[in-house]
Amino acid sequence: MGTLSSDLLLIDVRTSWHSANHFPISTLISTVSSAFRRTRRGQRAIAASSRSHIPRSVRAPEIRRPSDRFLPGNGSVSSSPSTVSASRSVADSELEAFFELVPLRMRRELHRHEEIGQLIEVVMDLGRKPLARFPSGDWVISEEPISLEDLKHAISKVGEFSDDNRSGIDNSLHRISAIRNRKLQIIGLTCRVGRAMSGSAETFRDLVAGGGSILVVGPPGVGKTTLIREIARMLADDHKKRVVIVDTSNEIGGDGDVPHAGIGRARRMQVPNVHMQHNIMIEAVENHMPETIIIDEIGTELEALAASTIAQRGVQLVGTAHGVTIDNIIKNPSLQILVGGIESVTLGDEEARKRKVQKTILERKGPSTFTCAVEMISKTECRVHHRLDASVDAILAGKSPLIEIRQMHSEVNGSPKPMLLDEKTEEEEFELTNDEELSSDVDSDDDEVNYSRSKSKKRSSKQPSSKKSIPISVYTYKILEADLLQVAAVMGLEDMIDVTDDIGVADAILACSSELKENPWIRGVAKFHQLPIFAIKSNTMAQMVKAVRMILGMESYGRKSKLPPKKYLDVEIEEDAPKRKPSLEEIDALEEVRLAIEYIVIPGGEPVELLPRRSEIVARQLELVESYQLAVENSGTELNPRLQILPLRLNKKGSKVSKPSLSILKEMTKEPLIGGGSGATVARLPLLPE
Repeated sequence: MGTLSSDLLLIDVRTSWHSANHFPISTLISTVSSAFRRTRRGQRAIAASSRSHIPRSVRAPEIRRPSDRFLPGNGSVSSSPSTVSASRSVADSELEAFFELVPLRMRRELHRHEEIGQLIEVVMDLGRKPLARFPSGDWVISEEPISLEDLKHAISKVGEFSDDNRSGIDNSLHRISAIRNRKLQIIGLTCRVGRAMSGSAETFRDLVAGGGSILVVGPPGVGKTTLIREIARMLADDHKKRVVIVDTSNEIGGDGDVPHAGIGRARRMQVPNVHMQHNIMIEAVENHMPETIIIDEIGTELEALAASTIAQRGVQLVGTAHGVTIDNIIKNPSLQILVGGIESVTLGDEEARKRKVQKTILERKGPSTFTCAVEMISKTECRVHHRLDASVDAILAGKSPLIEIRQMHSEVNGSPKPMLLDEKTEEEEFELTNDEELSSDVDSDDDEVNYSRSKSKKRSSKQPSSKKSIPISVYTYKILEADLLQVAAVMGLEDMIDVTDDIGVADAILACSSELKENPWIRGVAKFHQLPIFAIKSNTMAQMVKAVRMILGMESYGRKSKLPPKKYLDVEIEEDAPKRKPSLEEIDALEEVRLAIEYIVIPGGEPVELLPRRSEIVARQLELVESYQLAVENSGTELNPRLQILPLRLNKKGSKVSKPSLSILKEMTKEPLIGGGSGATVARLPLLPE
């Protein structure tokens, strides 16, 4: 309805007859009569007013077709003030239809309550006081207990109860559940208020637009059904998809043959029997060619198997399940198939020792039915798992899954609005594809400086008055926290390093290189937060020690790279080359050189001819002689190479040293030596006292 100059009342025929019925007659009469009592001056002023100042809806009546309610700006999709007022009137009319269930004395008390617009449900049990449940708590409606007449009055206002003892009111979303005695007589009713809240799925618009299957998990009463009803409308109206709702309890589309307008253009399939829900799910795919199927309350193993079958056929799924977190779904034997199934795996001795776990562990059996999951903590807060399979793997490994917390607040009119958080939005973190290549070379000089500066600024901003050094927080992936803390304790650095489960407050990431190859999203998270990744090849003590030293800045990150500096560091920790234990022959040969130089060549100034050795041992001797800056020449043959140390000191520039050394090495390595050489039988020289 629209008004002109607060005097002339125009009745819009486009509004429903419900709104016209509930319009006060006294207001209509008084407004119309005041309009006829206007003066001529006011009439001339109105007639002389420009046509451009008159709203378009008042200028000329338009014919509205039934299909026009699906266009943008019409129905529940629009956010104009007229639409908001229309939705309020529809909600008020549906709430009045709900109040028809309760007796007149209870209806008067309910209208006096301050939070009547936020009513959740009314509980009526035979012989007990009626209760009204609000977000603030339970409230006793009347001191007079419920009688059989009160229950019969409520039952007469609803349809027939199905096998699951549920019923509803035609053209509304209210749900009435019955409690029966042994004689199957109804002795209690739970009347829940159903509302189609436009905009309740705006917080998850990115998940809906992504095209993946969505699993909504939460305890009863947090708004799971309201959320998937709005998602169904969003997919059908905004994204123009073929949506089919498998409505077992008529809670999504309302009671009656005509579905509620809150589901938009989505189609609704009713289930005649509760135990036939899985059959209707398969029938919907085979007969009606949907692009998306909406399922409410997946609770049995057959329904979970049917959902898995639908997912394998390439149909998008949006479903709900009872449970507080994903961990509850994993521990539920009937619903495990929704997350891929859980199986017990026995590891070999070597693999168990490598992972440092027991030989029997739990792993995910197959791919998850749903792509992402939403944990409804409350009506205003939820947790989003962008990759459900990765979250399940993390939970089974004893790690905290990577989640995103989203919040939303309610306005006065009841429509929720998404609230922006200071935390990151992980939508950008998971846009990496498997074939996206990320470079692992690092510019050690520039990146180390930038990293240290950014971290120092971050810490100084957090605690500017703190004089003590803040330990570096490390986020570990597929690496036991106890191992890292044990290495830090052995090194005496337990006060300088700390392990965290929140990647948002971490200063560095420590992971196995094999896990980085299988899970490229870790690099995406590190790139988003600009965190360095330290990848170790094996979970050994030496690798952990080297990683700790690099994280704390005690050791350089690696060689310089010609590539430009990157926003984050990707450091591959190489294993140190194993030092070969020298043989007795090498020890004898080097000791021979040392004794000859220190006791004969330098003090006496006489040349010394060494014993014949193998070519690789002669090369070691040559390096030792050059360290004394003495001249040397080859006095042996190709098969029996030997060195002669001369009492001639070479120039420090190295020009005269390099040429003889290279010539000697070339002569010794012209042809490969066959056999062990003739120097293997030389006796050990005596060690002289220093």
